Amino acid sequence: MPNYKIHQNPVRSEWAEEIAALKSVKDATAFIQDFRKKYTTPLRTSYELDVDYLFIEAKIEECLSVLKASAFSNEDLFSKATTGELAQTVAETWMKKMDAEKDKIAAEKIMIQFRQLYKPPVLPVNVFLKVDTYLGSRLMEIRNTNYYDESLVELRKRRGVKVLKLDSAA
Repeated sequence: MPNYKIHQNPVRSEWAEEIAALKSVKDATAFIQDFRKKYTTPLRTSYELDVDYLFIEAKIEECLSVLKASAFSNEDLFSKATTGELAQTVAETWMKKMDAEKDKIAAEKIMIQFRQLYKPPVLPVNVFLKVDTYLGSRLMEIRNTNYYDESLVELRKRRGVKVLKLDSAA
């Protein structure tokens, strides 16, 4: 646990300053994608913000949403990602990636990476939800095929899980 109050703390204040400095859709998009890769999902590279990352992510999303609303036309809000890509092209690309995958661990990574890169407000909600539903359904199909063929030890090894045990804890 951090050594400061949870709701108003120096970490949130520092991030709020960085977020306030974002002035374009392009910069805010790159910022949120980088943040999500580093601090969210099981594929994160850092647990440094474990207490604050959801709050910070929400503030970045808020900033990007405001920038997007002022920069995009009404039509673009429903059809274009803040990366500049057409939302439908993004959808087709990620669904094809998942359709081509047969391995459950790789399929999980596809799902996680899609969410890191395109979770709203990056991709319009109407498109994101359709793709996320499709990817999730396909992932469950892949996972449920021969589900019990691997032992727990084998599954942990394949996932790269390190099991931690507490000495004499009961």
